Amino acid sequence: MSYGGGGYQGGGYPPQQGGGYPQGGGYPPPQGGYPPQGGGFPPPQQYGYGGGGGYGMQNADIGKRIFAVIIDGFLGGLMMLPGYILFFIAIAAGANGGRDMEGVAVIFMLLGYALIFVGAIGWALYQIYRLGRDGATLGKKWMKIKVLDQNGQPLGFGKAFLRELVKGFLGGICIILLLWPMWDPNKQGLWDKVSNSNVYNA
Repeated sequence: MSYGGGGYQGGGYPPQQGGGYPQGGGYPPPQGGYPPQGGGFPPPQQYGYGGGGGYGMQNADIGKRIFAVIIDGFLGGLMMLPGYILFFIAIAAGANGGRDMEGVAVIFMLLGYALIFVGAIGWALYQIYRLGRDGATLGKKWMKIKVLDQNGQPLGFGKAFLRELVKGFLGGICIILLLWPMWDPNKQGLWDKVSNSNVYNA
């Protein structure tokens, strides 16, 4: 069946001219928006401290650690200074004032002891709090070092308290034990090993 002139030849639909879907089936290729083949997502960024220990952290120098202890000790002494002043006033009053000043000397001496005790305990708890929260006492902060666990995180108050308790106990037994990081291959003190921590450059 045909129609005159420009009718269709052989029936059916006319052939498509250039348009429609491409030969071979499927869909046209996407126009951007997908990563190139063979790639994937970019590698994750690396965090942590400079090279050296685990997770990219570098162990702190022994010199920095010693200076940090000296700074903390000096500041702790300042916290106890009012108590020492009252204590020495009591001694002077008792020595030079005779019997009339004995009662006053005793009162001043007791107040001095109390202030020394409160200053020492308050300073120690504050330092442990900072160590557990930030990884650094004031001395360590100024020396740019931190006490962190093996994952690079602060210890928390409990582990920081345990660390300082063991450190103080060992120092009371033998002061040489406080030098343990000098010959330890990981520069850890025994107190660091107990708390699974180490001192790193911040």
